[in-house]
Amino acid sequence: MRESIDDIRKRIEKIDREILRMMANRTAAAVEMGQMKAAESIPLRAPQVEEKVIGRYVERAKEFGFSEESARQIAKLLIRESIEQQGHIPRPSLSKRMLIIGGNGRMGMWLCKFFASRGHRIRIYDQGENPQFPVEKDLGRGVRDAEVIVLATPISVTPELLDQVLAMNPTAVVLDITSIKTPLVSVLRGWAAKGAKVCSVHPMFGPDTASIIDRNVVICRCGSAEATELARLLVDGSNLIEIEVEEHDPLMAYVLGLSHAVNIAFFEALRNSGRPFEELNQAASTTFKRQVESARNVAEENAQLYYEIQHLNPFNKDALEYLQKAVNDLKEAAVEGNKDAFERMMREGREYFGGK
Repeated sequence: MRESIDDIRKRIEKIDREILRMMANRTAAAVEMGQMKAAESIPLRAPQVEEKVIGRYVERAKEFGFSEESARQIAKLLIRESIEQQGHIPRPSLSKRMLIIGGNGRMGMWLCKFFASRGHRIRIYDQGENPQFPVEKDLGRGVRDAEVIVLATPISVTPELLDQVLAMNPTAVVLDITSIKTPLVSVLRGWAAKGAKVCSVHPMFGPDTASIIDRNVVICRCGSAEATELARLLVDGSNLIEIEVEEHDPLMAYVLGLSHAVNIAFFEALRNSGRPFEELNQAASTTFKRQVESARNVAEENAQLYYEIQHLNPFNKDALEYLQKAVNDLKEAAVEGNKDAFERMMREGREYFGGK
């Protein structure tokens, strides 16, 4: 007797349960491995092993008629879940007493929860109380007691505060997480030259991020090898990009400044058009929807932070001038009917991104 649609759905449901059971078994095995990694201080990520696992899924997928891309995504999802679970296993050899300055802020609170989940002991120095973590009212005492100090403070106040903390001659490693480094460079380099353990870190994500796994984190070397090494260990599991601190802001002028500016210009242009967003959205193309999603996220961000990213990075001027030139070139090619110039821009864009 032929199965009905409901019968097939029930069979699929049964298979789904089996898939989830097997995923749970796989994660349990990964946790066992994670416990061994923690005991032996082995890093969470092993990129070469991850590539082998992905390759294995892609190869086996052919046997079952799956697309390579689907197999690749499934493998990445399983690897991510395994590393995420391993990341929550405390590492006694790495557990530190940490003081998070600005811990009541959104990113500061994210750091508190993240480091606490990895077995570190957290105290906050900030205004107000905190229901989850103890608040230190005496900065000097907090600095003396800490093994790691993290400044999660606005860019504009961080240089003075960083100098104040380092003037207390802490034995701790001192890190900042500001999005712009130029205002800090002289402080960081100056104190590193005196023997202070300082490093500058930039998580390339915001406080709404669920996990650090497979997220980019920039580690900026400031002159202390010990601080740089500890910074790497503290954000183990992320995609690490290590550079000199002076290289940071020229890179961020495009990675942050230009990308923010494009989105701000996009929603400003829509607003100035006088057309209601609802009207435009009803007729939205796929490209429009993607751009709106990105622009909306920017519009909802912290305006003060985004202003500082634009204003305090001296390298943003060149990036914005390139953007202005690109818009002018596009306007000239499209409005004036210069087809060759338009096609050249499209062709060179493809080539820039690695296309043919």
